[in-house]
Parts: sequence; C-alpha cells; structure tokens
Amino acid sequence: MKRFRLSLIAISFIFFVSTAYAQTGTLTVEISEIQGMEGVISAGLYTSAETFPETEKSYNGRILKVMGEKAVATFEDIPAGTYAIAVFHDTNSNSKLDTNLFGIPKEGYAFSNNVFGTFGPPDFEDASFKLDGNKTVEIKMAY
Repeated sequence: MKRFRLSLIAISFIFFVSTAYAQTGTLTVEISEIQGMEGVISAGLYTSAETFPETEKSYNGRILKVMGEKAVATFEDIPAGTYAIAVFHDTNSNSKLDTNLFGIPKEGYAFSNNVFGTFGPPDFEDASFKLDGNKTVEIKMAY
C-alpha cells in the first residue's frame, strides 16, 4: 500500500510539472522598418487593458540595441494567455516615448496586430492575441 501511494504521488507530481511546462511558450517579436541607428528599441508585453501600453507597467519587457532596420525580441517561458505588445524606438535613450506639444509621438512606435488608435494608443483588445505555445508576431514601426 505504501508503494502504491508513493507511485501515485510521483505520477501526480510528474503530471502537474509536465502540464505546467506544456502551458508555456516562447514569443518571438520581429520588429521591422526601424529608421535610424541611434538609441534602443523598447518592447513591452502586456496582459491587461489596465496596464497597456505604459512602459513601466509591462508584464515583461526587453531593451534591444538598434542594429539595423530590424530587431527581434524573444520572451521565453510565457504562460498561455492573452497578450498585447507595445514597441517604441527610444532614439535618445531616455526610457520614454517623446511627444510633441500635442502629444503626437516624435519617436517611432508600434503595437501588436499592427493596429493604431485614432487619438492615442489602440485598445488592448485590438492589439491583443492569444499565446498557446510558441508564436512569432511581426510588427512594423511607424514614425
């Protein structure tokens, strides 16, 4: 009986560990149409409308050195769920999207699904996508 219990516990543990592992994935974000070699690319991954697209409130973020017209951000071991991405080209490396007097961005920016808002960023729902396993998302910068 003791052997049966230990076997059951071991099988349950293996099942839960493998299930948890299977529910994560790698998200690869391919960013194109970057203009200029100065600064960095900031890519943020968001899980809710309450935090999207505030840089300091991202679920996970990456800072990428500008190496040309393209950049790739990789997010590993991301749990299955709904996410949105916001990206900006921080040309002066001040960790924020610079805007003019009217709030119009002076630096490049982009969102997942290549959507843009009319007066401001798009809604989380418009930029969101499902992640269930490995996925590649392509985003084109706007200036």
